[in-house]
Amino acid sequence: MDSLKTMWAAVPPATPQELAGARRRLLDGTRPRRRLVTVPRLLAAAGAAAAVAVAPLVIGNDTPAYAVAKGSDGTLTVTVNELRDPDGLEAKLSASGVKSDVTFLTAGQGCAAPRFAGVDATYGGSPVAGSEGLRELVNGSRSSKAAQVTSVRTIRISPEYIKPGETLVLEFRDNGNAQIPWRLGGWLAQADTPVQPCTIVEDAG
Repeated sequence: MDSLKTMWAAVPPATPQELAGARRRLLDGTRPRRRLVTVPRLLAAAGAAAAVAVAPLVIGNDTPAYAVAKGSDGTLTVTVNELRDPDGLEAKLSASGVKSDVTFLTAGQGCAAPRFAGVDATYGGSPVAGSEGLRELVNGSRSSKAAQVTSVRTIRISPEYIKPGETLVLEFRDNGNAQIPWRLGGWLAQADTPVQPCTIVEDAG
């Protein structure tokens, strides 16, 4: 800001002759000449534009890849801004009382199934005919209630639906879309059973 003030201070004041000419043009109703853009004024405008352009970049650099916040009702709100450091997100969830397995995938990738034994038919169960049947299955499952997408960057985890020893398995896949940055696959693995590491495969879904 001080540099902008210095630039404006360098602009020479109008002379009496210039003021008189401006007054005469106003009285005569004549069109004023095009305003002369001096170097100090040009630099000041450029400096202001640069300050505006830089501000979002500075703010963006301070945004964490993810965050976990615990509500008064015990639910966790997980915000995912970038798909990096899944181990760090697992550690944050563990510190909040949720055992998890987190995988971040790029666009077009998936994890080869099966990786684990699910607690309900949303993972590894029998195929369901029709979209209505699938919707009822998903909405009524504990896996769906345990982890729900609440916005384009957040999910809500409800520990009340996770039984002791169960693992919440979360697979985030880059959606290649700035408006909807990722897609989520969320399931519960049976208590005290292993979750195999993700073997990445091409996913057409």
